[in-house]
Formats: sequence, structure tokens, C-alpha cells
Amino acid sequence: MSDPKPPRTLPSRAVDAHKGHFGRVAMIGGSRGMAGSISLSARAALQTGSGLVTAIVPDRCLETVAAFHPCVMTVPLKDDEDGRFSDEAVLHLTGQLAKYDAIGCGPGMTTSIGSQRIVDRLLHACHVGTVGQLARDNRLGVVLDADAINILAILDWAKQPKQVTTSLILTPHPGELQRLSGVSPDNRPAQIDAAQRIAESSGSVIVVKGGPTVVVDKDRRWVNETGNPGMATAGSGDVLTGIIASLLGQGLEAWDAAILGVWIHGRAGDRTAQRLGMYGMTALDLLDDLPHAVRDAEAN
Repeated sequence: MSDPKPPRTLPSRAVDAHKGHFGRVAMIGGSRGMAGSISLSARAALQTGSGLVTAIVPDRCLETVAAFHPCVMTVPLKDDEDGRFSDEAVLHLTGQLAKYDAIGCGPGMTTSIGSQRIVDRLLHACHVGTVGQLARDNRLGVVLDADAINILAILDWAKQPKQVTTSLILTPHPGELQRLSGVSPDNRPAQIDAAQRIAESSGSVIVVKGGPTVVVDKDRRWVNETGNPGMATAGSGDVLTGIIASLLGQGLEAWDAAILGVWIHGRAGDRTAQRLGMYGMTALDLLDDLPHAVRDAEAN
């Protein structure tokens, strides 16, 4: 296992702090048959240090997600007959947003009309910089992954994105980035260039997942040194979404949350590979090693 230094430090913790000081994070996603993805994200946020984590899911997924970890709270939104977010789900969500410091959205949510309305509402929150008087410091950090990025492609968001006034992080894998940018995964340098152009025009930070993962904003690039091919397994990206959302909720700026989150994610994967080997490791195994990876970041 390599031993690179983490690119940023974790926020310090006062001895008299309580759970409300460490970030109220919501993870939005899931659908019938894909409740596991948002469950992985929520547990990852919890084990990265968030004080309070809520999974916001279609109604029929609630019991499945709630059973995944007893410390994750759940909020059901109205679903359709296929177990996806319904067209009306966003109406209830809007009243929920001001409760949170950071939101991760996308894993397992599908690209239904109901999901599209949720993503559009989160983009609006990033553009206006506030979701209500209860939002701490009038800021809401948002991480969009998986189907949320596919929805951005459906909406042609990358062609004319508005500049965000708060933290927005995208975490596409090469296929999602192709749908968003039109650039083939066969040309990784061109994909990274395309991601940087989108970051510049939108004011976002983009995590270009792969080997190695590269994080870009309008004028910076950072290449990760942790991680291994064993992490190319279902659910690994969902874990990353939860890690980054947790760091945003704990008060890190978007760039710092993205690069430290990627480092911690890869570090957990390296620990898992050392413990189990690359061939049999799963995203659940990553979660088992995540607290140790966070401790590695804390120790440095």
C-alpha cells in the first residue's frame, strides 16, 4: 500500500462540540431495485464524520434503506408505480432543503421526470446560493453523481450552465462524462480538458473518475495517488459521493472536499486491497476500511 500524504487536513473538533456541529447531510436517490446505492452513500457520509445523515428516498425504498444502517435517518418522498420519485416528490423536498448543510444526489435515482425535477431544484439552490433562512451561512453544498449527471446531460446543462454561487461538485465516471460533454472515454486527456471547460463555465468542481482520478476546477488540476483497480466494482462511486458530501457538510470548500474525499476513498480502497486482495473486494468492504482511511487523513 502506497503512503502518500493527504492533500488537505480534516476540520478540527472542539471538545464541547455536538453532532450538529459536524454537518447535516442528506443523500437523495434510490428507486425500486436500486436502493443499495443510496444506502452505500449514506453510510459513507456517516463514517466520514457527518454528525447527522438522512437518506431521502422514494417511499417504497424506505424500509430497505433504513435497515442498512440504524444511524441513518430516512425521509420518504412520493413515488410512482415503478418505485421511482414521482412528479410531485420535489414539492415535499423543497421544504426539506433548508435543514441541510450538504446534499449528495443521484445514486440509483433513475432519470425519470420526478428525478429530473429534483436535480433542477438542486441546481436552482446552487445558483441562488440559499434555500431558505434556516440554511447555515446561506450556503448549500451539492454533489451530483450517477443519474443526476445523466439528467444534466438530458437537460443539456453543460452547453449553457449558469455560474453557481455556492459549492457544486460533479463526480462522473467516463461514460457519464461522455454523455455530459460528448467526448469519448477513449480519449481521456480530451475528457479531462472537457471537464475543465465545464468547470470554468459553471463554477463547479469536477471529479473525473478513473485510473488515476483527476479533479479539476476552472484553473487547477489535481491527480490522485491513492486507489487501485480493485475499486472498479459496483457501488464504489456511491461511496465516494457520500464521502465528498460529508466533507462539504463539515465545512470544507468544494475544491478541498473533492480532493480530500478522493484521497480518502482511494486510501480506503488500498487498505481493502491489502486486507482482501483486489479481486473479491466490494463497496461494502470499502466502507469497513473507510474509518481507518479517515484516521489516516486525520493523523497527517
